Amino acid sequence: MLVLRRSVLGFVGFSCCLAGQLAWAQSYGQRQPGAAGRRTVARRTDFTRNELPARNTQTVINEVIRPIPLTQNRLEAAVSGVARQIRDQVDDVRPDMRRLFPDKLEALSGTAGWEPEDRTALTKALRSGDPAAIYEAWLQAQPNDTSGAEQIAREAEVQRAFNKLEQGAEEGQLTLDEVDDLGAALDKLAAVVPAAADLTGDVDTLATWVEIQEILLDAEPDVGAPRQLPTGRVKLIHNPNLRFGSAVVLSDDTVMVGCRGRGGVDIGRGNAAEALGLPVLSEAPVPDAEGAPMRSGTMLVNPKRSGANVRYLLNGEEYLMKPGSSQRLPTGQRWVIEFDRGGRQGGTEYTLAAGTYYFEPTDHGWELYHERFDVTVDNSRNPRDFHFVFNGEPLAVRGGHTRSISSRYPIVIEYDRGNGTEMVRKALNFAGNVEVAINAEDNLWDVFPEEENRRQEREVELFH
Repeated sequence: MLVLRRSVLGFVGFSCCLAGQLAWAQSYGQRQPGAAGRRTVARRTDFTRNELPARNTQTVINEVIRPIPLTQNRLEAAVSGVARQIRDQVDDVRPDMRRLFPDKLEALSGTAGWEPEDRTALTKALRSGDPAAIYEAWLQAQPNDTSGAEQIAREAEVQRAFNKLEQGAEEGQLTLDEVDDLGAALDKLAAVVPAAADLTGDVDTLATWVEIQEILLDAEPDVGAPRQLPTGRVKLIHNPNLRFGSAVVLSDDTVMVGCRGRGGVDIGRGNAAEALGLPVLSEAPVPDAEGAPMRSGTMLVNPKRSGANVRYLLNGEEYLMKPGSSQRLPTGQRWVIEFDRGGRQGGTEYTLAAGTYYFEPTDHGWELYHERFDVTVDNSRNPRDFHFVFNGEPLAVRGGHTRSISSRYPIVIEYDRGNGTEMVRKALNFAGNVEVAINAEDNLWDVFPEEENRRQEREVELFH
């Protein structure tokens, strides 16, 4: 008979001791069914049978984001609201813009010594508002005053561009080209009148609203169920009028997201779920589970990392297990395993308790370790609760928190990914942490292994 190793005897002894302590706690520390105040009653046969209720293990749906439906009325109201925002923006910027217009009286007051025909030419040019005509008329009278001619011509160009922009805003037909024309005119004037540069930010904001207007005019209302969040990088309209965490899908590549209290209106690109405050990862999630989860008996595993076959006798029968393979042993029978440790280490024999055992090559030959699986479900970056089923029990991890689960067997959890169609089963056959996050591939929930118990970080993107 081969000799049992002391390390394993110690582990088994501790397990037996712990089991004894648990049995003691259950017998003396908790009430047992029918144990207290027991009395004998005459057996009756006319009782109605008490049916045990069925256990409900269906977990709650893990919703991602349910977009606000884009109805016809909502779309029309949005178009009207954006047109009003554009008019308000133009009204706000009008006083500062007019300070940049050419002062005709001041310009003409400096022409007292000009020839009458030159003065008349400048007067006509100023009335027309044509920058080129103003420039030529000024230089005709004062050929050496190029800087004066450029300034008044550029001021006239700003005035003409703003007047056209005003008209477009009032009619609800302002275009990005008209906004760009005003921006270009301000840039030219800023070279000689620095105050013009102070208005470029207002023009950029106005351009954003005009772009939003054009997007809304091209959008089509939902005719059935609300559209789902598109995957990948899409155009994002940040709307300060919508609460943070809400979204409206405008097209397959454009989503309006709420940013109330988190900044002003803006258009950018990114992942819609991430913009709504949900954690998003692009790495591979935990693999799907294969086969039924094990909850009793004994499991032998030769992990893939061992890199070698292992031979052993189980109750006298010989087996060969390849790397990445396992063997399940049912309860109700005593299991004795014998195997050669390799080299000159000799052989060993263990009596197996319930649970999972891993073969591992060590510096002292092959060893068989009794494994325990402790997993922390990390939901700390997710503001929403995450619901899952473990060992037939529905559980939840509160938003912004973590929850630990453990088992003597490889852990299998089930959860809804957010589409409400079916539960997925994931194998957590390790000890460590998994993070709850949105899978960037399809914008649905998944769990991701954390590397060395640290959440995975995406590579830095130099350009967006």
